[in-house]
Amino acid sequence: MEFSKVNHSRHKVTEFDGSRLPIAEVKAILAEAVLAPSAHNIQPWHFAIVASDEKRAALSTAMHGKNAAQHEAAGATLVVYSDTDLTERVHDLVEIGADFLPEASKEMLLTRLPGMFDKFSPEELSDYLALNIGLVATDKGLKTNMILGFDKVKAKEVLAIEERFRPELIITMGYSDTEGTASYRLPVNDITDVI
Repeated sequence: MEFSKVNHSRHKVTEFDGSRLPIAEVKAILAEAVLAPSAHNIQPWHFAIVASDEKRAALSTAMHGKNAAQHEAAGATLVVYSDTDLTERVHDLVEIGADFLPEASKEMLLTRLPGMFDKFSPEELSDYLALNIGLVATDKGLKTNMILGFDKVKAKEVLAIEERFRPELIITMGYSDTEGTASYRLPVNDITDVI
């Protein structure tokens, strides 16, 4: 499906039929999602597919309002984290790219980027991570919704993911007969200056 068609047909859906999605299907979606652009190619994302009944129930306790019911009926729940240890992430990238990265690029990554990250204030780090979390639409017939209404501290605690990862958002996905709610958008001319 063309991106424009996917973009125009994708609507927020919060009611799912309860059938679980296979982990392999969720990982296939992630394989597409991680192709999103990333500043310095740092790819500071980490994902948790909440699959066990125990962890799904625990995560519900961190949800605000009706989000718990949405999560419980979803075919899959994905927690998107940012990696706050950017220096370690650089080392991961160099290790994975060892076979095709030129030595000069490896040296630049290992010296220049960690030095830049070390100078970030907490606000700059937060902004850098937030802007680097990319999402893509899929045309696999799944409905999705993004949830920001959750207690990040509690979610981190119940999911017990490595300390360096900070939860940013939760994505519920699954099958639904509901068409969803189309979101209206501000007119491009109202939010764009040509200077």
